[in-house]
Amino acid sequence: MTKNRNLTVVATMALAVMSFQAASVAAAQAKRAGTKSVRPDSSQIRVSVDHLLGWRVGVASTVFRSLTFSEAAALTDALGLASIEGESTQKVSPEIDKNLDANLTSAEIAVVKARLAELRLKMPAYHVDSIPSDDASASKLFAFAKELGVDTIVTSAAPSSLSALDKLATQNGINVAIESPGDPKALMSSIDSLSPHIGVSADLAKWIEQGIRPIEGLAQLKGRLMAVNVRDRNALGSNGRDVRLGTGVAGLQKFLFEIARQEPAPVEQPDKCVNCGRPYSGTKPLFIALDVDPWQVRIATAPQSGMSGGQFATLWQEAKDFEKAVRPAMGYRVEQDALLIPPTPDTRIPADVKAKIIAALPAKALVAPKKPRKLLIVDVAPAGAYYHDTAAHANFAIARMAKNTGAFEAIFDNDLNNLKYPKILDYDAVFLNSGDGPVFIDPQVMDGLSRFVREGGGVAGLHGASYASPDVPEFGDLIGAQTGPHRVETATLKIDDPNSPLTKQFASSPLTAKLGGKGFVYTDEFYHFLPTGPYSREKLHVLISIDADKTDLSPWHVRPDKDYGLVWIKSDGAGRVFNCAIGHTPTLFETPALAEMIQNAIQFVLGDLPADTTPSAMLAHK
Repeated sequence: MTKNRNLTVVATMALAVMSFQAASVAAAQAKRAGTKSVRPDSSQIRVSVDHLLGWRVGVASTVFRSLTFSEAAALTDALGLASIEGESTQKVSPEIDKNLDANLTSAEIAVVKARLAELRLKMPAYHVDSIPSDDASASKLFAFAKELGVDTIVTSAAPSSLSALDKLATQNGINVAIESPGDPKALMSSIDSLSPHIGVSADLAKWIEQGIRPIEGLAQLKGRLMAVNVRDRNALGSNGRDVRLGTGVAGLQKFLFEIARQEPAPVEQPDKCVNCGRPYSGTKPLFIALDVDPWQVRIATAPQSGMSGGQFATLWQEAKDFEKAVRPAMGYRVEQDALLIPPTPDTRIPADVKAKIIAALPAKALVAPKKPRKLLIVDVAPAGAYYHDTAAHANFAIARMAKNTGAFEAIFDNDLNNLKYPKILDYDAVFLNSGDGPVFIDPQVMDGLSRFVREGGGVAGLHGASYASPDVPEFGDLIGAQTGPHRVETATLKIDDPNSPLTKQFASSPLTAKLGGKGFVYTDEFYHFLPTGPYSREKLHVLISIDADKTDLSPWHVRPDKDYGLVWIKSDGAGRVFNCAIGHTPTLFETPALAEMIQNAIQFVLGDLPADTTPSAMLAHK
């Protein structure tokens, strides 16, 4: 199966680098446009956390209460969020002057569903002040919520009504989260004997106002947390004031990490993955609502914006702060998944393909190692990420290279704890074999990898490596590029540096004979790295790129400079980095010149093969 991520990636990266002012403009444009989503697909953690942890991230319904649902949906989308909390007291739209509740007609509900669909939003949570006491009205409410795809109804309720709510929730398969503005002990005693469909909605700001630290309140919930409003304050007690997430006493990072730790352990569910048989995490629905005080940051009445620039900027900043806070929680889940993911075995490779790879590999190393070398090979694709079948071919080829040459020991291990400092110092270099998804989301893993390279280690990335952790700018800076539209196509490639020890074999290769040793025609899944990303000849020594003059670039048109580098090296502190965006097909290791390039690159990142890493732009100026 071939990935075909289309040009929405362009919008993804563009929105990710917006300033607050530009983001406010995007919000206004989205509201006026009405029917077109401007939300990025994958460049922001607040989107991908949904896929990895099962957590839906939106905005507290109280923040948008003065807007219509349609307006709130557009602003939610512009914030880069994939989920919205419905509000029973909110008008549907300027055209439908009725509350978003169970009294809507079928046609009006269809309008709401269409609005969600056109903005690619989910409504996992729905807030209602109270659930009707009569059975008919309550059943109607649950049916309404179910029609809109709601996971959790957030409400307040008297202890005496909880048993009836439990029955309705169980019958409809919808959770009910009871608001807990104060000490959750009393609430927990009321729901302790009820089914798992009854849980708690926590308001962190109100907890803090009452002197309850969020991590302490969470410990009392015994896995019953279903929704949470996140806001930070500078001090416990009623005298505190709101501050930016992560700067107060909420301890959001530890709070979110503990929720992830309490999640069920990941399990093997091959039927849930369309192409890989990788583990999927056992997650429970959780709605996380970003919250700001509507009195502190007021909503503007201007019809063209719906919100003040100040409030939108506050929410935009809160979303970015949340991204930082949630990284350890995501990292923990990825690491739990990775422990279930063994290195891809060569049993996936047909015998005739193995024979072709063996025949193509160099018989010896280009240079003798300076000392015994250890190469760690990682091919992690976390739950829900795309898995490259050709990871097996690379693992097989690298193992054979190590055996044939004696230049290094190949160690295959997907335990990401190996990348944390100082454990990573057990290796001379790390080979990232087409890992995909949020692999390096854990700050400790990313910091370990970055420090390792700066202090003299090496990193090699193959094909999908540039798509590993598209949410983590630090990784893109390290590897030299980050995501981009891509599909399998045929292109003419040129050898940008024929004199590098990694590429000099191309001059006499049958592969390049038709183009005089200067290039070759090749079919693969080529990445078209965006101009908004870290790829630049100002930073990288490009070895191979797409020849724009001999290749039809019309499907993409993402770089005005037509510079589509595919293979490069660079120095980073005392260390070395190699990246090869080619490798979606097994022909990479079946082609002698390309296989030799990879072997030479391994020796380069291990520290045995010197190579000029001067950025290409600087060479061009000489």
